[in-house]
Amino acid sequence: MKRTLLLGAIACLLMPLYAADLQEVIAKTNATYANLNSFYTKFRQVMCDEALGTCNIYDGEIYFLRPNFFKMTIEKPGQVLVGDSSSLWIYLPAEKRAIRQTLKEIPFAINPNLFLAGYEERFNANLTSDSAGTFGITLTPKEATEIFTRVVVTIDASTHTITAIAIVDQAGAENKFYFEDTKLNPAINRKLFKFNPPKGTEIIEE
Repeated sequence: MKRTLLLGAIACLLMPLYAADLQEVIAKTNATYANLNSFYTKFRQVMCDEALGTCNIYDGEIYFLRPNFFKMTIEKPGQVLVGDSSSLWIYLPAEKRAIRQTLKEIPFAINPNLFLAGYEERFNANLTSDSAGTFGITLTPKEATEIFTRVVVTIDASTHTITAIAIVDQAGAENKFYFEDTKLNPAINRKLFKFNPPKGTEIIEE
């Protein structure tokens, strides 16, 4: 009985420390991205469907410039996404086709701290791991959503940069981005985000 009470007391003492660690990790990570004017990163996207038992892997690069200029290139299949502040271009070189849409919101991979910024209003958060030099934070929505059941953000413990984001939907499918060679606030020319469709490209307005 005494042992049980002792373990309970220790657990109560440790819980505030654990919660404080969570708040500190999130605060430092948000601070890393607070003054971000630009960034560059290589990424690997892994999309797995638990029901089908299949995974697709895509590699590419991301360039970002505030407030909402971005360029994402995907190697195979070849694809380029360019956000030029007001429009989103999706270019498919193999099909010689370009789709132009109104830019409504920046994809989460381009805005890596999207889920952590102001997370208290939308998510419950848990510090799930702190091994191998990284922290893992699991975010579960406070209100049910059809888009995902949880988001897992992996953070480098020394730099407080985000190294991976995984989104899991209700069917168990996981969409995960891994980031590497990330550079914060590099010099990027805005001309990079001006898309000029190559001659002979079919342009589709949506």
